[in-house]
Formats: sequence, C-alpha cells, structure tokens
Amino acid sequence: MHIHPSSPNSSQSEDDAATKIQAGFRGYRVRKQIRQNKGGNGSSTASGSNGQQRSPKVGKKIGASLEDNSAVKIQAGVRGFLVRKRQKVATEAATKIQASFRGFKTRKDLKTTKTEK
Repeated sequence: MHIHPSSPNSSQSEDDAATKIQAGFRGYRVRKQIRQNKGGNGSSTASGSNGQQRSPKVGKKIGASLEDNSAVKIQAGVRGFLVRKRQKVATEAATKIQASFRGFKTRKDLKTTKTEK
C-alpha cells in the first residue's frame, strides 16, 4: 500500500497499516502457540488472553511481552520512515519555491537595470 504524505487521510492509512501489521503478527503468534500445544508441550500460557485490555499506545513498559516490544519497534521504524519521507518532500518543495522566487527576483532586477540605462 502506497501512502502519499500529502493525502488528507494519510494518518488514517498509517493507522490502518499499523493495525494490519499487528493483526498479522498476533495471528502468527497464536498459530505458533497452537503448534506448541499440539506438540504435547503442556504449558499453555496465552500471552494475549490474560484478561488485560490493550491500550492504543503500547510502550516499553515493565512486564510487556517480547512480541509487544517488537511490535512497538516495528511501528517506530515505520513512523520514522514516514516522517523522514514527509520531511524530504517538504524540503524539496521549499527548495523549488526558493529557486522560483530567486529566478523571478533576478529577472526583475535585470529588467529594471536595463530600463535605467
């Protein structure tokens, strides 16, 4: 999925992408746990079914599982990438505006110096 940084609902697209990543990883984690339980391991500890509600912001907190911390790292990386991408677009736009204005100003100055002579 391509997210254009200037689209009005890019924030919503980012949230949707993060949700899809989390859902995919949680599905993987559950399937892995089911495989372990079928193998006769006997230790059935569901990491997501202990009655806790998940908050929208899952940070590095004491007692957070490895999977949660991994998801946070992935999300931080994606968000950092998107911020750098938006910054690059903004910088390129500012450079384009500056170059256009400098060209306009130079042409205007040349025009006034020609008419003075």
